[in-house]
Amino acid sequence: MMVDSHGLLLCSRYSFAPNSLHYCGPERQNDLKAYVADGIADDGLTGILNRFETLYPYLSLIARHNDIRDPFDRRVVEAYWLGNTLLHGIPVRAFATHLVDTLELKKKARASVLHPMVDRMVEGGLPQHTFHVLNIFIRTGHHTVLQTLSTMDDCRISWGRVVKRIEHAPGNKKHDTGAHYIVETKSLMYKNDLLELGIPELKTVVGVGILPAIGDVVSIHWGYICDVLTLRQQGNLSRYTSLAIQLANRSI
Repeated sequence: MMVDSHGLLLCSRYSFAPNSLHYCGPERQNDLKAYVADGIADDGLTGILNRFETLYPYLSLIARHNDIRDPFDRRVVEAYWLGNTLLHGIPVRAFATHLVDTLELKKKARASVLHPMVDRMVEGGLPQHTFHVLNIFIRTGHHTVLQTLSTMDDCRISWGRVVKRIEHAPGNKKHDTGAHYIVETKSLMYKNDLLELGIPELKTVVGVGILPAIGDVVSIHWGYICDVLTLRQQGNLSRYTSLAIQLANRSI
């Protein structure tokens, strides 16, 4: 099967950050970093991304139910990470089976937690990354632990406008590679016990294998820049983030 090299490389940039932190995917951190930094997409990269426990099953689900052979087709990759119309072609029963059996949530959560969580997701959720982050209350990579506000905010795909490039970020050991940027973005917060996005603030993020310009709107995952967004992509990410927050607030 031919693989969309553009979609594959795009997916690697979104997957790089949690893998570098040993949260998701195989212990191939140096290899994945090299692929992202050099902008190379080949069978070796496919083999790494195939081993992401949560990512690859979601891509396969979206592709299969939209009659797309390649899970790394750019449209599928965008659907999962940012959101697009492909998400709406997934049958409810297939989505439920995906959550309970494919992702093995029935092994990771008590029935009293699992059933309401899955019911809410299949009634109002979509097979997209932010819906999973905000509405599956256990992290499903290598760490079966409860989500917190901080981990949800870092793990969801956020977006921000680049306002400055800086050469170094003193004291920031987490971000020890790549070019550093200041972006204006909004963080996830609680207000009156409900989730919402706060007021714009400045944050330092890192770009590996990507060089955005001042004024570009970029997507961000665990403090790393993933891509420069078009207006359409930014609109989709904003829309599906809002829908995921609304669904999460139903359970609070």
